[in-house]
This record gives sequence, C-alpha cells and structure tokens, in this order.
Amino acid sequence: MMKEKKEAESFWNEVLQPKLKGYVRPFLIPLLVLFLFLFLPPLLVLAYYLQDRPAFDADSLLSMQATSFIYDKDGELITALHGEQNRIPVSIEEVPENLQKAILVAEDLRFHNHQGIDLRAILRAFFTNVQDGGFSQGASTITQQLAKNAILSPEKTIQRKIHEAFLAYQIERRYTKDEILEMYLNWIYFGHGAYGVQAAAQTYFNKDIRDINLAEAALLAGMPRRPSFYSPIHNAEAASDRRSTVLHLMIQNGLITQEEARMAASEPLPQQVHINSLQYPFPAYVDYVIEELTSRHGYTDSQVFRGGLHIYTAMDRRLQQKIEEVLSSEAFFPPNSSDQLVQAAMAVIEQESGLIRGLGGGRNYDGVRSFNRASQLKRQPGSAAKPIFVFAPAMEAGFHPNDILPDSPINFGGGYVPRNYDNTYRGHVTIRQAVAQSINVPAVYLFRHIGPTVGVDFARKTGLPMEGEEPYLSLALGGMTRGVSPLQMAGSYASMANGGIYNEPHAVTRIVDFQGREKPIVPDINRVLSEVAAYQMTDMLVTAVQSGTGTRAQMNRPVAGKTGTVELPPIAEFRNLRGNKDAWFVGYTPELTCAVWMGYDRTDRHNYLRQIYGGSYPAAMFREVLNSALQDRPVQAFARPAEVLHAAGDFIGRSASASTIPSDGASTASAENDSNSSTASTDSTASSSSSSDSYYPSSTSRYSNSSSTPPANGSTSSPTNKAPSSIDNSTSLSNEEAKKLAELWNNVPAVPDLGNDSGSPTKSSTSPPSTSKPTEPAPTTKAPTPSDFLNNTSNVEKKGTEGGLED
Repeated sequence: MMKEKKEAESFWNEVLQPKLKGYVRPFLIPLLVLFLFLFLPPLLVLAYYLQDRPAFDADSLLSMQATSFIYDKDGELITALHGEQNRIPVSIEEVPENLQKAILVAEDLRFHNHQGIDLRAILRAFFTNVQDGGFSQGASTITQQLAKNAILSPEKTIQRKIHEAFLAYQIERRYTKDEILEMYLNWIYFGHGAYGVQAAAQTYFNKDIRDINLAEAALLAGMPRRPSFYSPIHNAEAASDRRSTVLHLMIQNGLITQEEARMAASEPLPQQVHINSLQYPFPAYVDYVIEELTSRHGYTDSQVFRGGLHIYTAMDRRLQQKIEEVLSSEAFFPPNSSDQLVQAAMAVIEQESGLIRGLGGGRNYDGVRSFNRASQLKRQPGSAAKPIFVFAPAMEAGFHPNDILPDSPINFGGGYVPRNYDNTYRGHVTIRQAVAQSINVPAVYLFRHIGPTVGVDFARKTGLPMEGEEPYLSLALGGMTRGVSPLQMAGSYASMANGGIYNEPHAVTRIVDFQGREKPIVPDINRVLSEVAAYQMTDMLVTAVQSGTGTRAQMNRPVAGKTGTVELPPIAEFRNLRGNKDAWFVGYTPELTCAVWMGYDRTDRHNYLRQIYGGSYPAAMFREVLNSALQDRPVQAFARPAEVLHAAGDFIGRSASASTIPSDGASTASAENDSNSSTASTDSTASSSSSSDSYYPSSTSRYSNSSSTPPANGSTSSPTNKAPSSIDNSTSLSNEEAKKLAELWNNVPAVPDLGNDSGSPTKSSTSPPSTSKPTEPAPTTKAPTPSDFLNNTSNVEKKGTEGGLED
C-alpha cells in the first residue's frame, strides 16, 4: 500500500502537475478578468446602494395605523375612528387556517423555506417574464412585501428593491415566521380603504375575520397583488377568476379537495362594501370625546384616529338620542330669522361621578370636528351665574336663605346702578326671594359684601374659566369677559347638586391601546362647598322652580334650577330694539344636572331673541330631556344633611332666619331678572307651564332627612375671608334676636351710593364687557354674618346710611 501511494505522488509531481501548469497558466488572467467584469460591477452597485440603506427599525413594523373604537356606557360600539387607513389589528390565532394557506399559495409558497429572499422564485420569475416579454410574474416574498409596505416608499426603483431584500433578511433574523405572517396580514391593503384582513372582512363581508368561509378566504387571498383590479365591486369577473386561481393552487398543493373548491367557486361575490365613513353617529358627543382625548389625556389626532385605541365613554345612548331629538324638533324653538337658525346646546352630567351622559352641540350638527357649542361656546351666562358667584359663597360664609337684603336703587360707584328686570324695587327681600325671583340689586349688594374675589375663587374651583376675569361687581349678574359653555355651567352647578363636591366633568372612562394596556383616568375631585351650604342652595333653587322664574322646568319629581338671560348690548346697532342675546336654564334633579343655552351664532339687528328668556324655551328643553332620562327611575328626594332642620318649609338651625320682609306689593311674576322686558312670551311652548303635575313635598320637610354625607375628597377649606360657618345650635339666633334683626333691617334706609374705594367706574351688568375696564377691581371685603349686625347695632345703622356693610 505504501509503495502504491508513493508511486501516485511521484506521477503527480513529475508528470501531471507540470503539464497542468502549462495548460492552465495561459487562462488564469483571462478568467480573472472575466470574473471581475461579470461580478465586480454588480457588487459595486450593490455596495453603492446599500450605503444609503434605511436603518432597520423593528418598532416601525408594529406602529401601523390602526382603527380606534368608541363605546358607550354599556360597552356597545358607538363608532369607529380611522384616518386614511382603516385597519383593525388581529393576532395570527384569530386568522382562519384556510386564509393563511390561501395567502401563502397565492403570494409566497416557499415562505417557510427561505430566509426572506427566494432565489428559486427570482429565477423562475426571470425566465417566465422573458418568455412572456413582460413582467407578468413577481418574485417578492411575503417578508419583502412587509418591508416595502411598513418601512419603504412605494416607488419602483432598483435601489428600493435592493433595500427591500436587505430589510427582508433583517426581518427574518429578528422575527419568527408566524410573527412575520401576522404583521403581513395586518399591514397589507385590500382596497376600499381596508388595511389588514380584519378590516377587509368587515368591508367586504360585514363579518369578523374569524367567521369567513373558504370562498371568502380565497377572494381575499387573491386581492393584495392588485386590490383595485380584483375588487368584487368594481370588477366582478376578474375577482371571480382570481378566486378560482387561488382555489386551484390550493388543490395543487393538497390543501383542499376538488369538491371543496367547486362549492367555494360557486358562491356569489359580495355586491357592496361596508365602509366606516368619516361621518359618525352622535357627532357632538364623539367630537367631545376626541376633544377630551387630545386636550386632557395628551393624545395626538394621529393617535386617536390611527392608534387602535378602544375608548370607553359615559354616554347614555337613550339620553343622547333624546337630546338630538329635542334639538331637531321645531316645537322647542321660536321662529328663525331670515338667514340664521336659532341655535341651542346642552350638556347633561351625572353629578355624583362627573360623568357626561349626553351632549347637544347644536341644531343640524354634522360632526367631523364641527364647532361644538356644548363645550366650545363662550357666552355670558346672565343670572344663571348668580348662584355660583354670589349665593353659594354667601351660604358658605355663614349667610342664611332667610337673611334680608336691601332692594332699592343703589349707586355702587362710578355710575353703576344695577336695575331689576321690571324696574320695580321691593325695599327689602330675603336671599331666597332674590334667588327665586332673580332680583338683581340684592345680588350685587351681597356680592360686594362677601367680596368679589371670594366669588371668583369659588367659580374657579367649580370649573368655570376665570382667566382674564377681573373681580368686578358685574360678575354678580353674569357679566363675564370671555363667557362659559353649557358643559362648564353644568359642571359648576353639579357641585351644588352633589352636596358641595366638585367632580371634574369627563366623558372618557377607560382607554385601552391596541396592545391591551389601559390608561388610568383620574378626574379632579374636590370639596368646594360644605354640605349645609350646598343644601341651602339646592333648597333655594327648588323655590326658583316651584314659584320663581323657572316654573317651566317643573316635573313630577324634585327639581332645582336657575334661569339666565342676557340682554342685547346697549350699542348703536341695537338702538330701539328690545330683546335678548342669550337665554339659559341650568338645573338639576337628585340624579342629573343639565345646562341649556339658546341664542344665535351671530347676534345682530336681524338675529336676536325676541321675548325669549331662560325660563321659556331653555327650561322647556331641560324638562323634556330630563323627564325622558328619568322616566324609568323612582322619584328621589334631595338628601338633607342632619344638621339642617325645616319648619314650615323654612330653615332653622344653622342660623335662625329673620322674618320675611314683604315685597311691598311688588309683582313676583315669573320673569327673568336682567331682561329689559318683563312681558312673558305668548308662545305656548315658551309660556309658564301648569303646576298641576309638579312635585310638592310636605311643608314640613321638602327633602329626605338623610344623614349620609359624601366623602371629603379634596380640600375642605372655605373661601378666603369667609365668616365662621360651623353648625351649632348654641350659636343660632333666638326668635327674639331674629325679630330684632328684622327690625334693624327694616330701619335701614335705601342706600343712595356704595361707591367703591378706588372711585373707579364699574362695568354695567346688562351689557357685554367693555373694552375700557376700571383701573382697579372692586375691593375685597370680609363677609359679614347676621350676628355681626346684632353685636353692633349702631354700626349697622351707620354703615347702612353711608352706603355699605363693610367691616
């Protein structure tokens, strides 16, 4: 053996090797040149294009545009939101096996055998296209298509194809085959705005992807290559042929039987698409949800429309439908002007939670980010602001509904002499009378005494926008510079309805992203008023509905509320005209709080409210909506704190009430406070309703004697400079003291001038905010209590004659 091996080596070294060198050597240089000529240019081109290759970003594959969904309070779908791409991501487990197989045979049969690039498919496509003289067959794998759709631009260039192959290789290294197929099934376009198999199933078959059959799977599998051409809606014949081709390929690869294919091919094609339009139901509510997501929760428009969010809201579907029904009914509106609709808006809140149950953005509201009057309107609230700026802070400061205030012409400085709606003055009235009959002068008088900054601070705590508002006396009558929306007014009143606890109004209750992560919703909750003060306000507002300016809002259950009317501004344009600019009604039951606004979008000589007040159409709309919302609920009473007692319908306990001063014969007819006209509307809808079906509790107890108190979630501090408000019978006034106080008040003469300390003029209560403001705001004063007057009789008389009850 060793001998033979040595002989072979000797033969190679001595005979063959020299001969081979002689034959090969002449061809080495030509072969090298040929190699360089054939392969070096492509390698250089490849290197050139790859130097600008895009960085592989795995997150871009997951950040696909996805359709978002909005649900009502019961978890029922309201609408879908999407941008230009309607996409609903699904997991690979949700996709039927027949569809997965059909996609693979139609687009990438060797998907499980390559690493992103299929050289065999490239060669096959090359020879097929040469024979056909065109580009009838492609060779892109599913991974390459994913790279093209998710990362690259759609341009058809050599550079993009090189980048596509490079990225496909990177994707294959990063993800499993199932993950790649799942991403592809969610990314690919199927026509008619549908991206991904779930949106495609809903668009063409109106069903979930999990429920499609073999025929539907074959149709979808054949569409990604040319979605428009193979659309069953636009080209039924081509779509049918393509479906048959896919079914045939499945037979060839042993995936289905001949009989299954025959039955599938015989099924009819869809005749119409089910497209999620940009229009959506309940547009005012949906628009506000979008507004809340972007302004409060930090989402961008792109994230809302393309982020695959599941947004759960507080919308009560039946209540929302009723709001839209009322806004579309002419029965709740006066005749329109020649060129504008009389508009209206409303907001309904569940005060216990702050949940927004319904919104009305206006008449003929078409959605898609329209001007939402329910949340975006900025109008002066008129007398509907009195409980917020004046009376609630006064109750918190220690005043009592039966405390007595002057009602006579008073100059508060700078020529500011507010008048009552009917130009009638009663001499003295209780706070309850001032609230119920919406009398202006006592409201301004009390506002000055509690301190305007106290009222402004309380309004801010209850959600009213006070930026840019100076503490002028005109705020007592709703004379705001920038105005408020119905939603803000409803939120503010809800704090009184909720026993003094302010819950930030919110529509969104849960947000779940497309990966199942939930974003916590944490609205602001704060105590802004004591339980007793809140109850006192509710009790007075009940009086306003029972026998004051808000009788039109009466229902067969307890209702508290306040009207508000804003006159036409005293400018040249409206000279010799009698009418109003805005009309409001804001009120609540033990369950819901509602604010209604009525007016014109553009007020001018031809477009203004004629004999329309807060107590007319707005109150009627309030009644109609809440009656419907509560029709299936038992009648409840407003819970009364244990510290408060009633006697013959009047409070005793917190501070004894002085005797009610007669109105000196002045009329107490229901009319709005800050209107030029006291004439009631003759329209049947606008007139005061009969009280035959109204709820009148017994005279000894208007509410339930519940001692339960809501939790103090937040600050319990009282407004600045308030008087002590502890509830202690030992500090209550005796009957003799109350009588003495009444006599003292009766002896206080009408005050001719309450000029402010700075001598600067104060804005008029009945006109829009003037551009020339006082140089200084009204002075802040310490809020007095009834006991202050008893303790210093001479001071009461002195201050009364000098023009104020300042300490």
